[in-house]
Amino acid sequence: MGSWPSVFLRLALLAAAGTIIGALYGQPLIGLLLAVVAALAWNLMWLYRFDKWLSGRKIEFMPEGEGVWARVFSRVDFLRQRGKRRGKRFKSLLKQLRQATRSFPDAGIILNSRNEIVVFNRAARDLLGLKKQDRGLRIENLIRDPDFIAYLRTDEPQRPVEIVSPQHSDRWVACNIVPYGFDQKMLLVRDITERHRMEEMRRDFVANASHELRTPLTVITGYLDTLADDPGVGDELRPPLREMQGQANRMRQLVDELLRLSELESASEMANGTPVNIRAVIDTARQEARAMEGCPAQVEAVFDSEADLRGDVRDVQSVVSNLVTNAVRYTPPDGRIEVRWWTTNNGAFVSVTDNGVGIAREHLPRLCERFYRVENGRERIGGEGGTGLGLAIVKHALARHGANLQIESEQGKGSVFTCRFPPARIVTVA
Repeated sequence: MGSWPSVFLRLALLAAAGTIIGALYGQPLIGLLLAVVAALAWNLMWLYRFDKWLSGRKIEFMPEGEGVWARVFSRVDFLRQRGKRRGKRFKSLLKQLRQATRSFPDAGIILNSRNEIVVFNRAARDLLGLKKQDRGLRIENLIRDPDFIAYLRTDEPQRPVEIVSPQHSDRWVACNIVPYGFDQKMLLVRDITERHRMEEMRRDFVANASHELRTPLTVITGYLDTLADDPGVGDELRPPLREMQGQANRMRQLVDELLRLSELESASEMANGTPVNIRAVIDTARQEARAMEGCPAQVEAVFDSEADLRGDVRDVQSVVSNLVTNAVRYTPPDGRIEVRWWTTNNGAFVSVTDNGVGIAREHLPRLCERFYRVENGRERIGGEGGTGLGLAIVKHALARHGANLQIESEQGKGSVFTCRFPPARIVTVA
């Protein structure tokens, strides 16, 4: 196998030989030129063989080569064999990946920057009805659910969106988008039909049980009120009678809130709504707060916008009332509560700020769960305890309006509950 020094040596010897032979005939330059032409012809011959070897079908048979060409052939064959081995490994990995995606129960769809389908697995055919010819089409042209389209256009989706499967009207799917590769994203779709059915069963059970409890509770409360007004009842029975009245009223409140929560969970997002006088809603909530036992002396309202809010007045009242009531329960009498309303280009905001006992950070993610109550390190100050459903009602009432709740709190310093409504909910007052 020739090396580059030997190649240069051969060329030099060939040039010298050509020059000497030409000199014998009195033409040294012609002899040198003929030597160069011979060297060029020799290299062109091997270049031709090299090209034929690369372009031939039977590429396995490598020419022997001479001189530096033997080195070239050997190097190219080494690179080809290495590429072949890597190609086999890649094909093996690709085969395993395809087998894994085929057996994966969730649908996986890779989308490019224009939301066009690049590739999808077998589960996507079953859940979404995608076909091979759908590749290259925009996903929103195939899944036309308004909630999904809004989710797809969100810059940073916070949580999966749940929609009815476009392939099966009796099945529900959860769609989640995650970044994938360069300027691409992966749409993961999971069948949540069973979970959805369980949620419906739970809501139906809660609603039915609450309805069944309401009638006997009304009867019990009526008898207790009658006994409380009866002058014939002895003084020794008054304290336990008042205790029974308090517990019966608390139970009735729990039933009412369970029914309200069940109603909100079953309701879909409200498209329009009517203008709500947010000033009147906040003022009413302040009056209710001042009537509560242990209410702080300062329950202030700050209005930084003249606009109103478009929505359901009952839902908005429920949101503001629950947040203010919650603040009263955990703020000392010498504390301060501020309810603020303002609007920006990013939406409309209602916040309730207090300087009460605050909430430890580890409890914040679960505050809106049903019946979740922070007992350790958060002593209740004003009034009786709630049902544990207030913030869950707030969460679902806001969801109906396309709004969300942000909670900031520091133990020992207070809390800030902020409701953010989309800009479309702002009603400009002339």
